Amino acid sequence: MDTTTIGVDVAKSVFQVSLANRSGRILSRKRLSRSGFERFLCEQPEADIVLEACATAHHWARAAQGYGHHPKLLHAQYVRPYVRRNKTDAADADALLRAVRDPDLRAVPIKSVDQQALQGLHRIRSQWVDTRRQRICLARRLLAEFGVHLPVGTAGIVPRLRQALDQAPAVLTHSLESVLEEIRDLESRLRDIDRQLGQIVKHDPVAQRLLTIPGIGVITASALIGSVPDIYAFHRSRTFSAWLGLTPREYSSGQSRRLGGISKRGDRYLRMLLTHGARSALLTAHRQAAKDPGGLSGLQRWVLEVEQRSHHNKATIALANKLGRIVWSVWTREENYRVR
Repeated sequence: MDTTTIGVDVAKSVFQVSLANRSGRILSRKRLSRSGFERFLCEQPEADIVLEACATAHHWARAAQGYGHHPKLLHAQYVRPYVRRNKTDAADADALLRAVRDPDLRAVPIKSVDQQALQGLHRIRSQWVDTRRQRICLARRLLAEFGVHLPVGTAGIVPRLRQALDQAPAVLTHSLESVLEEIRDLESRLRDIDRQLGQIVKHDPVAQRLLTIPGIGVITASALIGSVPDIYAFHRSRTFSAWLGLTPREYSSGQSRRLGGISKRGDRYLRMLLTHGARSALLTAHRQAAKDPGGLSGLQRWVLEVEQRSHHNKATIALANKLGRIVWSVWTREENYRVR
């Protein structure tokens, strides 16, 4: 059988496979179980395997590489227009075969096991941060019903909650103590995972170079090396910034060109971390301007000028965009950030 390309619609337990020849003509379709699909990869001669970049796709791409195949991951958003008529598993597998023939459609780099494990650490940390915030807001709302006010923020919230429990009704005290214990446990877990991320960053040369950039800390640096499988796939800094969703959304036609807000495409978590880092760097620039205006760096002067002629939030996003470009430059040139 002259099979050169195989489109695979992956799932938890059922895998739809479409086999096409060199000219793109679909020769056969198969519906396989999880074990059957792995056996299919083992028995199938060397071929191009096309998958959507979705859950478990990186695992199956690495498995296909182990069996001598050439896997390629395509973004689901760009495969969707190639689905004809109704959406089914077979239609999705056929769409992958049509999409892979598009020369302008770039493949998603395959992540290594270490990168996915590091990304998993950040997912766990993000869930714990959200859970802690929910528990703090719950305790604050319940105490506010009885005239007990707690200041906004998470810094030192545990001892303040402990003191406020004395003013709560006796019926709620036991349950609020359980909420307080959960908050304390979550903070302990977050400290442990932050130490683990710090050790990973300490022994990674790329992360050490990223730490020299203003606004980039251990969390952001480790998230970048875990989420960006191949920085050299981006040919210039603006492409990387656009991948992060920090470039303007464009509405243009004919001679009219309109640039709106940022596109917000790509990884929301990375964009959030860079935005927080930019907010911190902007605050540092304000403090430096108040202390010694002559000691401002070029980047600090630029962002303060942007803030004066626009708005604080716009300056923050502009600086996040700039930080994304600096990350690309520092990473690809393999050198530390130099303050000008």
